[in-house]
Amino acid sequence: MHNSEDNTDTIDFQKAKIVSTYNEMTRNYADKDDLISKLTRKLQTSLDTRKIVELFSDELANTIDYRQFSFENEDGVAFVSGDSSGIHSCQFNLTLDHTVLGSIKLSRKKRFMEEELAIIERLASTLVFPLNNARLYHAALQSALIDELTGLGNKRALQSDLHREAERSVRSKKPFSLMLLDIDHFKKINDTHGHPAGDHVLKNLARTLQSCARQSDLCFRYGGEEFLVILDNASSLQAALISERFRCVIAEQNIYFGNKAIPVTASIGCATFRPGEPLENLIARADKALYSAKGTGRNKCVCAEDMGEAPNRRKTGLTKSA
Repeated sequence: MHNSEDNTDTIDFQKAKIVSTYNEMTRNYADKDDLISKLTRKLQTSLDTRKIVELFSDELANTIDYRQFSFENEDGVAFVSGDSSGIHSCQFNLTLDHTVLGSIKLSRKKRFMEEELAIIERLASTLVFPLNNARLYHAALQSALIDELTGLGNKRALQSDLHREAERSVRSKKPFSLMLLDIDHFKKINDTHGHPAGDHVLKNLARTLQSCARQSDLCFRYGGEEFLVILDNASSLQAALISERFRCVIAEQNIYFGNKAIPVTASIGCATFRPGEPLENLIARADKALYSAKGTGRNKCVCAEDMGEAPNRRKTGLTKSA
C-alpha cells in the first residue's frame, strides 16, 4: 500500500487507517471540524489541478515533516514544493475506478515511520474526488473546443487562439499568417461516394494537416469542408511556400474508401496579419484569396498580399472575431 523506499503501490482507500500511536489525531478525525473535513472542504474550492495540489501540500506540511513534495499526472501537470529532496521517500498513486489521477511523492533525510505513512495515505484520500472533478471539468472544456469528427480545434477554439496569436505577434514584432483551405468539389465526393466517404476524406485531410504543420502551427476545422491553419512566425512569402507544400501533399496522397480511390485536391487562400487590423478583417482577406483560388482553376494557392490590396489603415487595435 505504501513504501518509504520508492516502491509504488496503488492506494486502497478502504483499508486506510490511522495507527494508534497517533491517538490525538485520530480523535480529531472524529470531530466534524477535524483536519480531514477541513481539508476536504478546502480542496473542493477549485477545479484547477495545480491549485488543488498546492492547497493539499500546504496543509500536509502542517502535519508531516518533509523536505520536498511533488505531484504529476498523465496530462503533464506537475507540481513541486520544497528546495531539495532527501534519500528517503514515499510515493502514492491516486486512482478512482481504475482511472489514474496522478501520484504524489514526499522525500526527506530520515526514514518515514509507518504511523506517518498511514497519516499521509489517509490525507491523500481527500485528493481523489477533487482531482477527478478537475479532470472531468478539463475534459468538458476540451470537448467544447474540439471538432467531433476531425479532432481539430473548432471555431470557438480558433477565436481564443487567434486573438492570443495576434497579441503575441504585436508584442514580439514577429509576423503570423492564416491559411484557409477548402476541399475542391467536395459535394461531388459526397454525391458520388456517399457521406461516409466524405467524412472519411475530412478525417484523412485533418490528419494530413497535422502531419504537415510545424509544431508551433495550429489547425482548425473552420466549417464544412473548410480548414484553417495559423502559421506561427510566418511572413507572406513563407506562408505562400508552406501553403504550396500543403497543397502538393494533399494532391499527391492516395485516399481510399471501400477499395475505391477518391482523388482530392484543395484550394488555399493566405493572408498575413497586419498589426492594428481587426481579426475578422484578417480572416476576410484570407477568404477572399481562397475565393480567388477557387475561381481561377482550383487546386492552387493565392495570397491576399499578391492581390494588390491597399493596406487597412484603421487604428482600431485587436478585436476578437465574432
